[in-house]
Amino acid sequence: MSFLVTWVFADKLRMRRTPYIAALTVVTAAMTAGYIAWTGVSVTELLTTHWVWGLLAAPLCGAFLIIGMTRLPVTQKLSGRRLGLALLWEAVVYGTTEGVLLSALPVFMTWQMLHSLDWHGTGGDIARWTLPIVASVVIVIVHHLGYWEYRNRLLVPISVGCGLMSVGYLVTASPLAPVLAHVLSHATSLVHGAELPPHPHRTPAVSADQVKPQVA
Repeated sequence: MSFLVTWVFADKLRMRRTPYIAALTVVTAAMTAGYIAWTGVSVTELLTTHWVWGLLAAPLCGAFLIIGMTRLPVTQKLSGRRLGLALLWEAVVYGTTEGVLLSALPVFMTWQMLHSLDWHGTGGDIARWTLPIVASVVIVIVHHLGYWEYRNRLLVPISVGCGLMSVGYLVTASPLAPVLAHVLSHATSLVHGAELPPHPHRTPAVSADQVKPQVA
């Protein structure tokens, strides 16, 4: 689902960013609600567990991606009401959705699976502290492969940045850490003036030989 939501809506249907965020949010919310209902975990307990540590860890685990956003090329400069609306929709809503889909949900699901296996010993400890992060990074890569613009080396810094946010969740046990870290990174991008995905598809360049008149 993490791949299909980007590949279908952003790549194939070429949705604009605003409706795409709505589609991504609905899909993510449905998957998250379904899994939480299936496990019977209390949402209140999930959100309030170590919430102070989650708040403190958010800017730290998101620092790599936040700094990276400031180095992106400036393609749009928003101000006033437009910036406020963008921060609400593209930072808060979009950032929260990606934080859940890419970092919180994969880590939580993998941790729950490992806990159910009741794996003891050194091997179990290593698995509990590594496999949730591996699962999250895999989801990050698969998700971004659905975007045409990220099928390249950009996957490396994105995977590192989002992976560190997942580490924040694993260390604090608070989903607020990765979610707020994603929100902060999106907000940084908007204030800096860099557009978030999905980006418009590139039009193939036309060479001079294709447009100049042909001489018989």
